[in-house]
Amino acid sequence: MKALLAFSILIPMFGGFFFTKAKGSNPRPDGPASSYEYQYSGTMMYPLTYYDVKRDETGAVRIAYLEEDWDTRDRKGPDVIIIPGPKDFFGQVDAIVAKYRLHRLKGTYTPRADVRDGYMWHAYIRFQENSISCGGSNAWPSQKLMDGIYSINGIIEAAIEASTEADIIARQPYKEYRDY
Repeated sequence: MKALLAFSILIPMFGGFFFTKAKGSNPRPDGPASSYEYQYSGTMMYPLTYYDVKRDETGAVRIAYLEEDWDTRDRKGPDVIIIPGPKDFFGQVDAIVAKYRLHRLKGTYTPRADVRDGYMWHAYIRFQENSISCGGSNAWPSQKLMDGIYSINGIIEAAIEASTEADIIARQPYKEYRDY
């Protein structure tokens, strides 16, 4: 019984190592962050979560995100809503990338077993001279690395929560936004 309990504790600790394949590498950031994109999806057409943060032509930070409450029967799909972002957003991203050493993220994470359904994700952080690009299908990096991504997403989610209808700069269908 004790062996079973010990084994059940060790599986989650080493599960990522034994059950996840990771390949590809990312460079150390070169220059300040300039854009961030994150997407989390299931096997449906539209993502469950989508964030795209970049500067507009005036240099202001803009957050684009997928509206949460949309009618799934609506064939046009959800809208992307664009709001102002925190002026220091990219400085915060630089600090999080350094703290969590996100350059250690691998390019691709996949399960060792053949899984054809489930969830996919990707994160893309652009810097002045290079980028960190990573993603996975039913597999994730270590919790520490994911905590770094979740920290960046937390800044975005706080800005979305604090925004009002008056803050909306633009709204457009997701498919049109992604076809830019």
